[in-house]
Amino acid sequence: MRIHLAVGVGALTATLLVCGGSAIAAAVEPGGSSDVGVDVDIARVTTPGVLVMTVAPGRANLVEDGSTDTVRRFTGSLPQVTVTDTRDPAQLATSSGWYVLGSASVFTGAGGASIGADHLGWRPKLITGDADTVSIGGDVGTSLDENTGDEAATNRGLVDKELLALGDPQSLPDGGVTSTATADLTLKVESTVPAGAYSSVITLSLFE
Repeated sequence: MRIHLAVGVGALTATLLVCGGSAIAAAVEPGGSSDVGVDVDIARVTTPGVLVMTVAPGRANLVEDGSTDTVRRFTGSLPQVTVTDTRDPAQLATSSGWYVLGSASVFTGAGGASIGADHLGWRPKLITGDADTVSIGGDVGTSLDENTGDEAATNRGLVDKELLALGDPQSLPDGGVTSTATADLTLKVESTVPAGAYSSVITLSLFE
C-alpha cells in the first residue's frame, strides 16, 4: 500500500503567503437554480483481520527557521500516519511484522530549478501506541548536515526508502493495536538556491 503526500516549500525569499477568500451569496431569480455541495466522510471498517495505513489529510508545509548566511533551513511536520492492525493470533503467528517506509522526490520549482531529495531529512516520533510493540525509525539528516562519527551514514536525506515505524506482531495484544507516528521534517539548501516555490512528494509505503 502506497500513499503519496505533497510537500510544499514557500518562496525562498522567506515570504509566507496566506491565501484566503470570502463567500458571496448568489442571487437566484425565479426559474433559476443554485447548487449545494454535500460531503460525507465514511471511515474504513476495521474488522478483525485488517492491516491498514491511513494518513491525515493536508500538505506538509515547510517554513524558514534557523537559517545562516550559508545554509537556509526550513522545517515542518509530516501529517500523522496511523497503522491499524487487527489481525487474529493465527495470522500474527506467521507474520514477520509490518513497517512503513518513506521516500521523497526531487523538489521542483519554476524555470526548471530543483532541489535534490538528499536535502530533506526527518526525525520520526511515536504519537500514540505502545513502545513495546511499535518502534520508530532513526533520524535521517540532510546532505548539508555536518558528518561526524556514526551520523555520517545517516545524513543522506530521503532519497531512498527510510523507516518511519515498524510493528512487532508477536508482541501485539489480543484485539490488535492502532498506532500513530509522524516526523519532524527539515530541508536545508545552499543560500545560492534560486528563490521561488518548490514542491516535492513523499511516498509512504506499508509492508508486511
